[in-house]
Amino acid sequence: MKIAENGGVKYCVFENIEKTGLVSHSFTTKVGGVSEGVYGSLNVSYTRGDDRANVDENIKRICNCMEVESRNIVCGHQIHGKNILKVTKDDIGREGITEFDGFMTNEKGIVLSTFHADCVPVYLVDTENKAIAMVHSGWRGTVQKISLEAIKKMGEEYGTKAENIVAAIGPSIGQCCFQVDMPVIKEFKAAFDFADEYIIKDEKRVGHFMLDLWGVNKRMLEEAGVRDIEVTDKCTMCNEELFYSHRRMGNDRGSMAAYICLK
Repeated sequence: MKIAENGGVKYCVFENIEKTGLVSHSFTTKVGGVSEGVYGSLNVSYTRGDDRANVDENIKRICNCMEVESRNIVCGHQIHGKNILKVTKDDIGREGITEFDGFMTNEKGIVLSTFHADCVPVYLVDTENKAIAMVHSGWRGTVQKISLEAIKKMGEEYGTKAENIVAAIGPSIGQCCFQVDMPVIKEFKAAFDFADEYIIKDEKRVGHFMLDLWGVNKRMLEEAGVRDIEVTDKCTMCNEELFYSHRRMGNDRGSMAAYICLK
């Protein structure tokens, strides 16, 4: 993963996805927008309390960097579930999309988008059938194996096979900062027989652990048959100059977004 900059706007791109030549994509930072205060400066969410005109301008700026149309963005209200929406051009401009944490399409020009402020973004590109998915995978989505659900749905709709997928795991809270308690650990151990490999005890707090969501998501994709996976090295909580973080900032913050669009 690298940090790109265009006109003062900083955003993340994945080299393996770029090499496909099939998509435009990005993961936004908080640098290069017009929002002020706790939203400073590249907040791309309308639900945080930011001025709408500022969000409009911020989205316009990142879309200009990607060379996509902001009016073609499809997103929704995320609920930390595993539902995947098949998106067509009829969904462009549609309001009230709820209960979906993942989106997929095989139509060019549609910008799939999920919002993030510590949760894991997972990008999926089927290079054989020219289909894509964008997934919001926090710890709850990871336990529910939302990325595998996306691959399954892509297979049903587009004929996708895991070995033809190029995947990327984007900036989110890293194991360095993701402290969880035993109920969360129990869910991971129940969901994954390899969970212990990605959990370490928190020596500072009894009964707490540090969980590696990047590692769990990568292993899950690997076991499904995905061969080409690029993983971020940027923790959203650690990198205060680049990212908003719910754990660090609470509700008084902006949001980043993950975008992907078939050319």
